[in-house]
Amino acid sequence: MQSRWFHRPRLHVASQGAGKRVSWLELFYDLVFVAGIIQLGDGLQGEGFAMFALHFVPLWIAWTGFSFYANRYNIDDLSHRLGVLANMFVVGAMAIAALPSMRGEPAAFAVAFAVSQFIIAGFNVRAWKHLPEARDYAAYWGGVFAASGLLFAASALVPVPWTYLLWTAGIGIILLAPLSQAARALQERYPIDQEHLSERYGLLTIIVLGESFVKVLSLLASTDAGLDAQLRGFFNLTITCSVWWIYFDDIAGAEVRKERGSWLVWLLSHLPLTLGITSLGVAVKKAALLEAGAPAPEGVRWLLAGSLVLIFISIAALDSATERADVQVSERTRIFSRVAGAVLLAILAKAGAGMTGDAFLGVAAALCVAQVVVDLMIAPTTTANTLAESVPTAQIAAEKRDGTPVAPLRRAIGQAVRVGAPPEFRRDLYFFFLEGGWARLFLSFIAVYLLLNLFFAGLFMLEPAGVGGAESADFADAFFLSVQTLGTIGYGVLHPKSEWANLVVTAEAAVGMLFAALATGTVLAKAARPRSAVLFARVAVVTQRNGVRTLQMRMANARGNEVVEASVSVAAVIDEISSEGRHMRRIVDLDLQRNRQPMFGLSWTLIHPLDDKSPLSKIDLHDQNAWLGVVVTLMGHDATYGQTTHARHVYSPDNLKFDHHYVDVMGQLPDGRLVLDLTRFHETEPD
Repeated sequence: MQSRWFHRPRLHVASQGAGKRVSWLELFYDLVFVAGIIQLGDGLQGEGFAMFALHFVPLWIAWTGFSFYANRYNIDDLSHRLGVLANMFVVGAMAIAALPSMRGEPAAFAVAFAVSQFIIAGFNVRAWKHLPEARDYAAYWGGVFAASGLLFAASALVPVPWTYLLWTAGIGIILLAPLSQAARALQERYPIDQEHLSERYGLLTIIVLGESFVKVLSLLASTDAGLDAQLRGFFNLTITCSVWWIYFDDIAGAEVRKERGSWLVWLLSHLPLTLGITSLGVAVKKAALLEAGAPAPEGVRWLLAGSLVLIFISIAALDSATERADVQVSERTRIFSRVAGAVLLAILAKAGAGMTGDAFLGVAAALCVAQVVVDLMIAPTTTANTLAESVPTAQIAAEKRDGTPVAPLRRAIGQAVRVGAPPEFRRDLYFFFLEGGWARLFLSFIAVYLLLNLFFAGLFMLEPAGVGGAESADFADAFFLSVQTLGTIGYGVLHPKSEWANLVVTAEAAVGMLFAALATGTVLAKAARPRSAVLFARVAVVTQRNGVRTLQMRMANARGNEVVEASVSVAAVIDEISSEGRHMRRIVDLDLQRNRQPMFGLSWTLIHPLDDKSPLSKIDLHDQNAWLGVVVTLMGHDATYGQTTHARHVYSPDNLKFDHHYVDVMGQLPDGRLVLDLTRFHETEPD
């Protein structure tokens, strides 16, 4: 047992032991940052974004420095706890000094941050003393934090213009330190616990997002909120919830790529992300106080939209540095979606002058929800515990060999839950649309159509006077001019009347032609694909034919058109265990009495003799564990479509009837025409 009064710190390396969980002390430490975030948010409302960012970065570095120390070392004795509590008090002092510092009195804030850096450096000095095997790591980072602290301490002694120059140098030392060759070598020698670090940054994101929620709900509860205010509150909370969804459904569960530099992109991208979420909390509070029916003030528009732009760009950078298992579509689609959303929001900040504040918030919320929809469309198709729930085939083979009862396999031959597919083999958007239903295609095109018109309407609003024929230079007129331009309608009322507007029309006309071509091509490719109308009997039968026991499967052309030169192949999938005890699924071909038809227009019964030559002769077909199924594949030339068509059906062991034969479905009318009765197509009778 180790003493709670004093024990040596132990280096925690992810590759040498179990993963680390976030401690209660770390969670308690996080709470002090709520006060700092609140104070910085109050300063943002009056001092400007640049001054807000300059003070936010040291606060984020103070949090990150301790989080990395907790990630690298296992230590929880009295002196460590006292040091962490002291650091909490220092961060609290930073929160108290934040507003005066933003108003021109930065000395107290600089000293508090310097003390925080010295405490982290002291933690590393202690690790250097007690861990000779990791002194190079402790010496490097202890020196980095000490140097940054010295620059901030010195900044308290110089006039204000020089103060911020020293701050910039102190911040640069911390942010550039991971980029050095020495830091990269230490990172390879002592791998961090990425799971613990991801959890830490996820918790910080939760804290900052929660602040946005608290501000909106507190404001609505403290005022006599009418229907307009409640609607704005709904839009604001929708924006906050969408940001939560995007991060925790996208980034939090993703793995950092193995490529060089990906980890640094992941780390440094969290700084602008947290900065953007913090400023978003201030923006939604201001947006909740907008005047009903009036345009949102320019400052509010740029604060809200700019915060979301910063968030989306940061998440795009995080997407480029991470990878998710088993997503349906390539990661590039997700990154493009984030960047496109950021561009639209930047344009919305300017175009919002021509719409009411409620409409501005509604469009911003819709753009955030659109990002959630993209995540849902390309979300992974498997759960995280898929592999944990699976049973290795080698274990199944051993159980079968020992005579242990094994549950029958649910036979979806040719289909499997795929885990760990390489990104380069994932589906692209063209495949994604062709494979999915019509609703997926049309809803996606409608969304793209609306987003394109919003984009170009925003460009028109950069110079509202350029929209001719409009009664008022508002966003609605710009939107409808975009609709007419994109669709090449041109009714003659709304028209461009400035050089800028004509440039926008030129670009939109080109985009409209490309969009129409892509949409038309995709719809035609999807609609022109031949769909077979081959009806397979629900069950296969084992019966006698001409004194030979046979396996029979029936199919029919339900559409009745000509399928020329139809050919059929039948294969059985057998569960085999080799003499070495290895499990394998063999596919064996089953010979048919006839495997081609010059013209397949009616019914066709496939017959496989179960004689000594049959691969199934040595298998007990009654044993559902002995074989997996029979696959029937038909290919032919569809005379109507003029293309090759195909159909496939799988008969599993529980789809097999013994000593039954199919009911006859062919008949003849008095005038000599044949009748195919498909109402009894699936029926069988005992032999």
